[in-house]
Amino acid sequence: MKHLLHGHYPGSILFSTIILTALSGCSNPPVPAHPEGELSRRMKMTEERLTGDIFEPVFTNEFILADVNLDPVDQRRFQNYSGDLSGRFVEALSACTGDEYDSRLDEIVKEILKYQQPDGRFGDPLLLFSEEKINKEHMPLLWGNGRLLVGLLEYYSRTGNKDVLVAAVKLGDFFTGCYREVTPEVVKRLEGLGADGIICFTQYVEPLVMLSQITGDKKYAEVAKQVYPVLPERGTLHSHGYLTTLRGVLKLYEYEHDPAVLDYVSSAYNSLISSEDHTLYGSVKEYFGGKGDRDEGCSTADFIRLSLNLYKLTGEMKYLEKAEFALYNSLYFNQYFTGDFGHHTIDNTKSPSELMMAAWWCCTMSGLRAMQVLRDEYFIENNNEHVKVNMLLDADYSDDSISISLSRKGYEDGFHDYELHILKATSLEKPLMIRKPSWADETVVLINGVKKECNVSADWVSIAEDIGNGDRITLKLKYATRVIADGKELRINEIDAPVSGVLCYGPNIMAVDNKTGYTFLAEPNNNEISINTFFNSTEDPGLNDGVISSSVSNNYLTARYRHDGYPSNLKIILRPVSEMTFDGHPYMKVSFNFVPENDSK
Repeated sequence: MKHLLHGHYPGSILFSTIILTALSGCSNPPVPAHPEGELSRRMKMTEERLTGDIFEPVFTNEFILADVNLDPVDQRRFQNYSGDLSGRFVEALSACTGDEYDSRLDEIVKEILKYQQPDGRFGDPLLLFSEEKINKEHMPLLWGNGRLLVGLLEYYSRTGNKDVLVAAVKLGDFFTGCYREVTPEVVKRLEGLGADGIICFTQYVEPLVMLSQITGDKKYAEVAKQVYPVLPERGTLHSHGYLTTLRGVLKLYEYEHDPAVLDYVSSAYNSLISSEDHTLYGSVKEYFGGKGDRDEGCSTADFIRLSLNLYKLTGEMKYLEKAEFALYNSLYFNQYFTGDFGHHTIDNTKSPSELMMAAWWCCTMSGLRAMQVLRDEYFIENNNEHVKVNMLLDADYSDDSISISLSRKGYEDGFHDYELHILKATSLEKPLMIRKPSWADETVVLINGVKKECNVSADWVSIAEDIGNGDRITLKLKYATRVIADGKELRINEIDAPVSGVLCYGPNIMAVDNKTGYTFLAEPNNNEISINTFFNSTEDPGLNDGVISSSVSNNYLTARYRHDGYPSNLKIILRPVSEMTFDGHPYMKVSFNFVPENDSK
C-alpha cells in the first residue's frame, strides 16, 4: 500500500473507496487521482518509478548496467542494445531538478565507464563494423551506444565531469569510424528491418551535434551532416528512430543555420501530420506505413519534442498546438498508473482494454524526458523582449529574474480558471504574454481579482501594466466544445444535421469507457448523442450534490443519448482520455454519432 501514500492510485483501489450517485443508463464516473497539478505529479510518478522499489522490475544498479555489463547467462531484455536503457536512465535523471538523485547518478555513471571498450564502444567487442560485415545484428549496439552518448553528454552538462567527456569523445570517435563503412550497399542491406534498420545509424545525428556543441570540434557535426540524408522516407520505418533522427537534424540546423536543413525537417513533419501515420490522438504509430495500430510512448515523446523545437525555430503556432494536443491526448493517455509509459492499441474509434504494455526499457524514460523538456524549455519563455506563457500547464517555472506558478483552479459560471502566481519578479518591465489557445472561445482576465481589459489577439493575451511579487493573474477560459469529423472541426452550435466524429472539450478528447458508461457501450451501441444537450458535469444536479465535487468533475461533459437497442432518453458522462492512466486503461470509445436534439428518435 506504499503507493497510496504517494498519491498513485490504481483504479481498482480508487473505485473500492468511493460511493457515487447512480445515473440512469450509465455507471458511476470515477474520480481522477489528480484533479490539479497534472504535469508535475505525472513527472513525479515517473521519477519515483525509476528510483523507487514499489513496482517491478526495480531499477537497481545491476539492472540498469546489464546492457554494458553483458551477462550471456542471465540476460535482461534488450541488453544487446548496449547502452540504451542505461543511457536513457542517465539522461532522464540528469535533467531532474534538485540534487536528490545526484549520488545515485554519480555512482551509476562511474560504473558505466568501466565497461567502455578500447575502441570507444560499449557492449559486444567481437562485432566487426566493416562494410562486408555490417548487418541486422550490428544495429542494436549502434542504437544503444547512440542513446548512451546522449545520456553521458547530458550528465556532463550537469556536472562538468571531465572523465565522462573523455569517454563521450571516444564513443563519438568510434561512430565516426563506423559511418564510413555504411555504404549504399549496406544501406540497401538494412532496408525494411524496422527497429534494427538504418534508423539505428541515423539516430546518431543528435549526439554528434551535441559533441560539437560541447567540445567546439566541428568534425562531429560534419559527420552528422553526411549521416542524416541516409534516412529514407517513412515507408514502414520504426517511428521512434525516424523522429529521433529528425530531432537530431534540427539540432544540426541550430548549430549551422543552413535553411535547407530546416526545410528538410519541416517538409518531413508536414508530410507526417497529413498522413495516416499521424493518429487521431495527436501521436504517431509505432511503425509507419500501416503496420498495425499500436502506438509507442517513445515516438509520442519524440513527436512532442520535435513539434516544440519547430515552434521555437519558426514561431508557427501550429507546432505548439500539435505538441499540446499530443501531450494531453496521447502522452498522458499513454502513461500507466505505475508511472511507466508504453504501448496501446488504438484506432480512430476506440482503444481496447489490454494487458499492461509498459515499456520500462525505453518509453518510461522517454516520457519523462519529454515532460522535462516541455517544462524547462518551452512552458515559459523569458527573453529580452517579453515573458511568454506558451502553455497553460500545472507547473512551476523559475530563472534568475522570475519565478512563476501556474495552476488550474476549477470551473465556475461557464469558465475554466487558470491562475498565474508571480512568486518572484520585482517588476516586469517587459510585456507579459499568455497564450490564448484555439480550444477556448472566450477569454477574461483578472488581476488580483479585478477584471482588466487587456490586449487580446488571435493567439495571445498581452498584459501591459506592471506586475510584481505576489500578483495573481486569473485567465478565465470558456472551453470550445467541438466535433472532429472527416478531418474538420465543427463547433457544436454549427451542427444542424447528424454527424459522426470525435468530441473535444477544451484541449481534451472525450471518451466513454466501460467504467463510466457500460450501458452506453452495451450491444448494440450505435447510439445517438443529442448534440444540443451537452453541459459541464458540475452543472448537473444529479452529480453536483457533494458526492462529486466541482474540482473533480469540471472536465467532464454530460449529455443525453438514445440507445440503439431500445427507446430511451438516457444520460451519459464523457471524460478526458488522459484519465485512463489512473483506471487501468479500460475499454474506451471516442467516436460517436451526434444528432441535433430534435433528430433523436
